Amino acid sequence: MVIAAFIGGVLVGIAGDHFYLFHRRRPPLGGQFVTRRIVDHLDRELHLSSQQKTDVQRVIDQHHARIDAVMNGIQPQVRGELDAANAEIDKILTPQQREQFSKMRMRMRGARRHGPPPPPF
Repeated sequence: MVIAAFIGGVLVGIAGDHFYLFHRRRPPLGGQFVTRRIVDHLDRELHLSSQQKTDVQRVIDQHHARIDAVMNGIQPQVRGELDAANAEIDKILTPQQREQFSKMRMRMRGARRHGPPPPPF
């Protein structure tokens, strides 16, 4: 029961990590690297046998693929909500503020691709 809860927590952590990386617009690390890192961490903490490591790797790989599929489905919805929020903010601003806000959003899009994460919106 404890191991199942721990693995469940790890999987939720993976989902959270993917959401965080998506939200920050950083490209996610290769899936194999991420799952291997998780298994290595579990091994250090729990001292897994080689069979347990193999089994845990298989479980995490299976769920990692499902989590990726869910996140890929959510991303357009999140983008849509951000776009809707930006449109509502745009309506509140003066023409000068609107122009400045537009420039800020363009800089943020570039920063997402090339540098540190921008603040929301």
